[in-house]
Amino acid sequence: MKIKLTKEAKIGIFMVACLFAMFWGINFLKGKNVFSSNNTYYVVFTSVDGLKPTNDVLINGFKVGLIEEIEFNDIKSGKFKVNLLISKKYKLPRNTIAKLISADLMGGKAIKLEISSDTAYYQPGDTLPGVIEVGLIDQLGHQMTPVKEKAEQLMVQLNNTLLVVEKVFNEENRDQLSQGIANLNASLNNISQISAALDTMLNSPKGSLKTTFSNIESVSSNLKKSNKELTNIIQNVSSVSDSLADINLAQTFTKLETTLNDIQAIIAKVNSGEGTLGNLVSNDSLYTNLQKVTLSLDLLINDIKNNPKRYVSFSLIDLNRSQSSGEKVKE
Repeated sequence: MKIKLTKEAKIGIFMVACLFAMFWGINFLKGKNVFSSNNTYYVVFTSVDGLKPTNDVLINGFKVGLIEEIEFNDIKSGKFKVNLLISKKYKLPRNTIAKLISADLMGGKAIKLEISSDTAYYQPGDTLPGVIEVGLIDQLGHQMTPVKEKAEQLMVQLNNTLLVVEKVFNEENRDQLSQGIANLNASLNNISQISAALDTMLNSPKGSLKTTFSNIESVSSNLKKSNKELTNIIQNVSSVSDSLADINLAQTFTKLETTLNDIQAIIAKVNSGEGTLGNLVSNDSLYTNLQKVTLSLDLLINDIKNNPKRYVSFSLIDLNRSQSSGEKVKE
């Protein structure tokens, strides 16, 4: 017996099939298989950055389920509860850990189940312990954060430095800097000239320093050759010093002081007019008499020079008398 379906019934059946296909397609796109049976487990994480529903649940890289939903477990603590849909074919031993990992370099996330060797198993609806694994991208992000902060600080400091440099190298300071560089070049030229002069003085055969060093070397050589003579001189000086040390200087100075006192006493008597020397110094009469005698002698000498016969004749008469008296005596 054939059942005749009305046009309205056919349309209704078609609509139901379309709705079922749409439901299956949506769940298929979400990664759900409505025809397979799954068990639901829960995991609590402090952060689900990058984790989305329909992300994979893996065991050693093999997909065994997917993430059904993510919601706040406790909004005050900021923790999240993640619902895991895992095929009933896979039982999870106790102490299995659900680890949030990076699935690719683009930052995609997944849940990796680290299966333990426990013989007891979790029941559907149990909460698995959760761990967040820091991936390469996360590590780079954490490492780049301080670098970024330091780079920002460096840019601020560089900006401040450029402002200071701009203020320092204004027109007036640029002129002064140019003058300072010119003075530095002049100083370097002077140093170069001084260095050349020193080189000439040291290396030239007629250089003053080389000549001086040669003279010093010659003097040193002569001193070395005259070492014995210098030793003898030093020994003689030492002997003289010993002789001087043996002299009774105190007695000598005492005698010298006595002599000086006597001389001082004589000078005092002369100054006071005592004695012949004192009269000669202090009495004018002796000086006057000496002057008169000198004048008389001068007159006499002049008269002898002017009248020599007067004095010679008397001498001859006396001489003849003496000769005649002698002859008489002899007879």
